[in-house]
Amino acid sequence: MVLPFFGKKPHAGRSTDSSPDVRRDESSTFLDFTRTGDSQRSLADAAGMIRVTEVSIEDVAAVEEAAVLYANASEHAAQAVLEEALQGASRRSERLWNMLFDLYRLIGDPAAFEARGVIFAQEFEKSPPIWQGATPAAPAARAVDAAPAVNLSGALSSAARNQFEQLLRIGAKTGKLRIDFSRLRGIDETGCELLAETLDALARAHVKVSLLGARHALDLIRPQLVVGEPQGRAFWRCALAMLQQLGEEGPFEDMAVDFAITFEESPPSWVPPAETVAAEAEESPVQAEEPAAPAGFVLEGIVAGPQPDVLRELADYAAERTRVEVDASALRRLEFVSAGSLFNLFAGFKTQGKQTVIRHPNEMVAALMRVMGIDQVAEIEYRKL
Repeated sequence: MVLPFFGKKPHAGRSTDSSPDVRRDESSTFLDFTRTGDSQRSLADAAGMIRVTEVSIEDVAAVEEAAVLYANASEHAAQAVLEEALQGASRRSERLWNMLFDLYRLIGDPAAFEARGVIFAQEFEKSPPIWQGATPAAPAARAVDAAPAVNLSGALSSAARNQFEQLLRIGAKTGKLRIDFSRLRGIDETGCELLAETLDALARAHVKVSLLGARHALDLIRPQLVVGEPQGRAFWRCALAMLQQLGEEGPFEDMAVDFAITFEESPPSWVPPAETVAAEAEESPVQAEEPAAPAGFVLEGIVAGPQPDVLRELADYAAERTRVEVDASALRRLEFVSAGSLFNLFAGFKTQGKQTVIRHPNEMVAALMRVMGIDQVAEIEYRKL
């Protein structure tokens, strides 16, 4: 894999108040990750070809070195770099401080976090970030009582397969899930099959599922339900599954009779759902304002290697979309080489006219994304610390 970079070096002594960006030589520079063997040297060589500008020139080396060290799983070396950069510093970049606070969370060091918070408060004369009791990338950092929400939009078809796989992973991890159908414009038979299979899988995994906008989805499905014409079985299965999830036993039993007449076989049996959302609650403003996970493709855990499988899944997810939303809130670490692959992927999206938005990466991952120029081909939405 070859990662291209273009641009100009910063003028000596130049600083800016904006987020750091990547500046490169006027001639094209290529970071070649195809070499094998000495990965440490490859990382060092690649990092030396990158220039970062931030609030002050003095912070540049620390941001770059700490981001690359953390990407290479050298957490404590990255910590030493950041702590040394902030030792005795005055009015240094707040971004540098935020990287260190997030790193403390990632390695689980609340004592160092609190001690550094006192210094931050004295330096900036404002409250420091709050220790959240978990790494900021963990789903537990979300509101305790709010189930993660997945918003389905557009036309539900076979193209949603990767999205449903992500949905299953989120549900298995959190034990509860909200699925919002209110933005759907259409749903075909394959989409119904995927939805019905996913709901069945969530039920088998004992995941508590709440459906929002289910009536809207049923309105899209009902025209396909023709009693006495044994076709479109997936539409029937999907409609019955959704009624069951909604907890509407009467309409479910009526539709089950129609199913038996149409297909001349026993219909699915009514099983009281573990958790449902009443129709009134679906339209409740309070329900709509509950904290929810961002919609989109989920990057989580550690992404490593030149061409990790998750990037192929992301490419498939983006195939039929013009806006690609990536939830990075559960992404703990992005390896340096994987970041190069991610840059190439997002650069390809940009060439195709797609807009990519990366939501809420931790500060160490976000720093690497800026160092690698990912912020030049995708929009990064930062978390509030």
